Amino acid sequence: MKTERLVVIIPTKNRRALLERALGSALSQSYQNFRVVITNDGSTDDTQAYLDSLKDPRIRVIHHEKSRGVRAGYNNGLRSLREGEWGVPLDDDDIFLPGALQTVADAVAQAPENVESLFFNTITQTPTEEFVGGYQFKEGETVHDVTYEELMAGKGGSFRGDSRVAYKWTLFPKYLYIEDVNGLESEMDMLRARDGVGRRHVRKTITRVDFTDAVGEHLSHYAAKRDPASFVRANARIFRDHEAFFAEHPRLAMQRAVGAIRIALRAFDPLHAAQFSFYYLRAATKLALGQGKET
Repeated sequence: MKTERLVVIIPTKNRRALLERALGSALSQSYQNFRVVITNDGSTDDTQAYLDSLKDPRIRVIHHEKSRGVRAGYNNGLRSLREGEWGVPLDDDDIFLPGALQTVADAVAQAPENVESLFFNTITQTPTEEFVGGYQFKEGETVHDVTYEELMAGKGGSFRGDSRVAYKWTLFPKYLYIEDVNGLESEMDMLRARDGVGRRHVRKTITRVDFTDAVGEHLSHYAAKRDPASFVRANARIFRDHEAFFAEHPRLAMQRAVGAIRIALRAFDPLHAAQFSFYYLRAATKLALGQGKET
């Protein structure tokens, strides 16, 4: 059995009470082979004073004098991973369920060597319902190893709400979060899948996301309509980084291009809208000629 150490990574800004709740949910875990990295992203409330008061030797605090964003906070933690460690990001407005880190450790112990990222479900509570979010497994499935083609095509199961992930130390610093866009973590997922990095979904629930609290903007609830320009940049990178895949799958290229055009128009970016339109027309032509793979 592998005994890799876990590293809980919590970025935070101006939400001392929520941070204290999230951190408490980690420190109270029955599984104890872990440490915590907290990034204080330029807070102006009493967050830094609270962090300075923490004496637990398992906790390391990184201070940003100026705010650099939640993804930069995660990246600082991921860069700190040592050999044999797995990083487990936790938004400061979410909490671990009891037994969560033991669940992660068990999944790590059972994962094949090629699997370097593990995804878990989360309980999501809204003002009108509570549901288990993440990968929607088929009946009888307990794990699902997602291939590159499945991820790009949206096959192999559907997703609803949030997932929580654990990353193996071997991924970094090559595969860090792209810091100029929030809410499109799949961009990094696609790159890893393209390069053959194993991705496993585990039918276990480890966190709770509560959208009924008046906590401001949830870190995990950042829509394209809030910052369409960043999503335009992300889509441009996706077309560039996965050019070979889209060349083989023109129908998927057309679907991606339609969404990208809409976001570019929302961002008042005619140059990217024209670029995405070109991708659409090129894919449509290939499809009309009977070229490429069906999806």
